[in-house]
Amino acid sequence: MPIYEQGYRPYEARGPLRQIRFWPITREALRLLLAKRAFLGLLAISWLPFVGFVIFIYGVTQFREAAERILPVDARLFGQFFLWQMLFSLLLTTFGAAGLIANDLRSGGILVYLSRPLTRRDYVIGKLCVPLALNLSITLVPGLLLYGVGLALAPDHLLKASLAWIAPAIAVYSFVMALSFSLLALAVSALSRSARVAGLGFVALVAGLEIVRVVLDAGFGRPEARLLSPRSNVEVLDSVIFGLGQHGDVPWAWSAGVLVVTGLLCLAILRSRVRAVEVVR
Repeated sequence: MPIYEQGYRPYEARGPLRQIRFWPITREALRLLLAKRAFLGLLAISWLPFVGFVIFIYGVTQFREAAERILPVDARLFGQFFLWQMLFSLLLTTFGAAGLIANDLRSGGILVYLSRPLTRRDYVIGKLCVPLALNLSITLVPGLLLYGVGLALAPDHLLKASLAWIAPAIAVYSFVMALSFSLLALAVSALSRSARVAGLGFVALVAGLEIVRVVLDAGFGRPEARLLSPRSNVEVLDSVIFGLGQHGDVPWAWSAGVLVVTGLLCLAILRSRVRAVEVVR
């Protein structure tokens, strides 16, 4: 009988799995992170502001006049809530994303990933979903729960047609904040082979640019310096969306544009660093 030559045939996933090939990467990274008790503790602490704001809303129903002098129960309450969550978002991003790519670069695991039926896009999306999931778990989830609690406890304040936009705004802002910090952390992680160095680099970048912003703004009267700080740009969108009125004289569109450009630069870094072959110099 004839014998036919068979060359290399790449593995093709089943149809329903081809669009979610990144999921095992995300699942395994989350499993390793959530297996650490210290990280679970940080995740639990991140929900403390939610508890505090629930207590505040309940206090409004009992002592309405006194509580409303502190913070009215309207869109501004959610803006203040996200300002608190931003600190925990940065902490979770630092500990959760610092080693995602750096460890693979150090161990050569990235070559193993890309030698499988995975594209560079699958790898980046799989890693990006890890900090996104962590951030949304402390922004989107408690934000929507807080809105539901507000509707239940203080319907006179929030159950209005004019405030129906708050829930979509919570979803949009949560995703913007999560995506901005996640892309930046992954780009820093891709520039190092050490998770510790990547974590310190991310903290130094965010904190350092924020310090520069404060010095230039407060010391030299340069409000446009806030465009240098990723944290400040995210805060500007918070102020605009939820009506806090704390974004100063800089148009909010500039901050949004800076975040978009920063995200594109981070994607360019990931594109150059995530490759199937290792370049030895």
